[in-house]
Amino acid sequence: ARRLQAEENARADEEDARRATLEIVGHAAAAREARDQTPNATSDVLVGTKLTYSCGDDKWNEEPVRLRVEEEPFQEGGMRLAYRARELFADGSSSDVVLKCFREDALEEGEIEAELIEAEAQTQMVAEDYAQQFNKLCASKGLRHCLAFVPVSVVRLRPEGDADPGAGEETYSIEPHLPGEYVKYSDNDGHTDVESDTAMAFSYFTHHVSGGALVITDIQGVGTFYTDPQIHTLDGRGFGAGNLGERGIRRFLQSHRHSLLCEQLGLPSQDAGLTDAELAAKIAADEERMAQEEAEEEE
Repeated sequence: ARRLQAEENARADEEDARRATLEIVGHAAAAREARDQTPNATSDVLVGTKLTYSCGDDKWNEEPVRLRVEEEPFQEGGMRLAYRARELFADGSSSDVVLKCFREDALEEGEIEAELIEAEAQTQMVAEDYAQQFNKLCASKGLRHCLAFVPVSVVRLRPEGDADPGAGEETYSIEPHLPGEYVKYSDNDGHTDVESDTAMAFSYFTHHVSGGALVITDIQGVGTFYTDPQIHTLDGRGFGAGNLGERGIRRFLQSHRHSLLCEQLGLPSQDAGLTDAELAAKIAADEERMAQEEAEEEE
């Protein structure tokens, strides 16, 4: 009976993964159709190498890549620029993607852009590994919650036709383009922008299953397809400039509120055993501490 149940759970996990993949493909196909019906912006063809991080064996896999990239960014954030592009395959097919790089004024002295981009791509692939663990736990509890982080790679690009392959390469992150309403659920400093039990339970899940060694925050994306997360680690090492270390973990825990989904997943509450009065006092103290930290940062 246990073996049959395990096989049934495995089939359910596979079906969830297949359904998520089909949804991503459907989004991409719809985007291509819409793009094909509009005039093309000025674009250049770039070639180079794509590197994808594999969590299983902790290494970067390489493959050649060819892209048609629009010259002007379609989105500018506080730290990065985003460019629409189309990945061109040898069989004549293509796929809509987004390239991202850092703004020059966002880099601190001594920071190397290529290293930051690699760290962020690695962050997203690690987040996807935790997402699959979260999905399996949901499936084992009979819950339909399912999420994914879009795959992100690193590309090193040069204009097609350059005689010297290694000269003048630029580094970007590359990910599938997801059409739809983009929603930011949380940031990397303990704030919740839009309430989502799934997003918040996932973040708390990562803290629990890692034994408190890390937490994945800054949850944002289209539907339950997320991108650009941030990982805080206890030692503050790795995962890009946004890793706030122990402070980032503490700020998340201060703002986290245990939900019904957390209970259904068997995640232990931080507030277990507290009376209503003790819980109210804890919340007030946390809010006061967060306000004080923010005031100190502004000074």
